[in-house]
Amino acid sequence: MKSHLYLVIFTILAAICLLAMLAVTIIWMSVPTRIIYQESSLVRTQEYPFEVMEHGHSYFLTPKQKHTVNLIRFYTPIIWFSGFGYLLLFTAFGGFARLRLLQRQKSRAGFP
Repeated sequence: MKSHLYLVIFTILAAICLLAMLAVTIIWMSVPTRIIYQESSLVRTQEYPFEVMEHGHSYFLTPKQKHTVNLIRFYTPIIWFSGFGYLLLFTAFGGFARLRLLQRQKSRAGFP
């Protein structure tokens, strides 16, 4: 029964990783695009001092917008690859556990 509890916990963590990866991907694809293409200025002003180059065009952002874009661009790969690494380990250890279970079943059945 103890191993089933671990399996449930690790499966819930895997689901959380998948949902986090999906959420971060959606945020990464929508928020910077909205900020840069819809909420930015085409000319530098006191209010929009930070320049961002996208596809050869200059867009100017407020400090808060620049901070938001930087946070999304910095943390998206960290969250995404951390989740991917956990899912990879989860899959690998699940496969190893399944092989051990098959080995036990074979030894109980009398196979060498």
